Amino acid sequence: MKILQPKPFYFDNGPKAVLLLHSFSGTSNDMRLLGRFLERNNYSTYAPMFAGHGTSEPLDILEQGSPEKWWQQTQAAIQFLQKQQKTKIYVFGLSLGAIFATKALEEIPFVAAGGVFGSPLGSRGFKGIRSAFLTYAKKVYSIQQDLTDIEIDSKMRIVSSKIDAKLTEIRKTSVDVTNQLAEIKRPYFIGQGTSDKLVNPEAAPKVASAVKTSQLHLYNAGHVLTINHAHHQLESDVLNFLENN
Repeated sequence: MKILQPKPFYFDNGPKAVLLLHSFSGTSNDMRLLGRFLERNNYSTYAPMFAGHGTSEPLDILEQGSPEKWWQQTQAAIQFLQKQQKTKIYVFGLSLGAIFATKALEEIPFVAAGGVFGSPLGSRGFKGIRSAFLTYAKKVYSIQQDLTDIEIDSKMRIVSSKIDAKLTEIRKTSVDVTNQLAEIKRPYFIGQGTSDKLVNPEAAPKVASAVKTSQLHLYNAGHVLTINHAHHQLESDVLNFLENN
């Protein structure tokens, strides 16, 4: 069975652009529904792929990716949209992407507004993210027909041995970004699922109180708001936010 590899997308439709940053075990595919919806409503949308992602080897994320690299990619993506002569640029991120979308709002003056979905900012532990990544890795290996059970177990042991160091790096970046939240003076959208098992849903209201310009939207849903049953509501809330900012 050939697995189709996800690809970044750029939907060019109008002078306003929305940059969409995906999650730690996700790809640009998690942003496609939202990207298409915004394109239909006259926004250009761009979802790049973070280093190490979108391959059939989960170890690539742990070995090729890093917060420094992902932040460089975020800045390069914003520069790409500037080169496309976009008059207004917004940045949104899901989970891992939320960290860099927020950092962009803290540090890059010409980002007009933006926000986060299922953000780890303000969450103390990353246990949920760790177990979700291991589940994801096991699933990816299991659908590769050329791998034996013994090879899968061996790969899973390597993933398990490397993930904690990567999560420590991500957590450090997350703490640094959380500590700068008061710097955000532009409109900041917070979308949070109330039954999120990967990040602590109770962190979202605390982040909202730290960012005076924030708008908090709670959904009766889990972590991946861009594709779970809350996605229609999220899309209309994001569009409403963009139209008013």
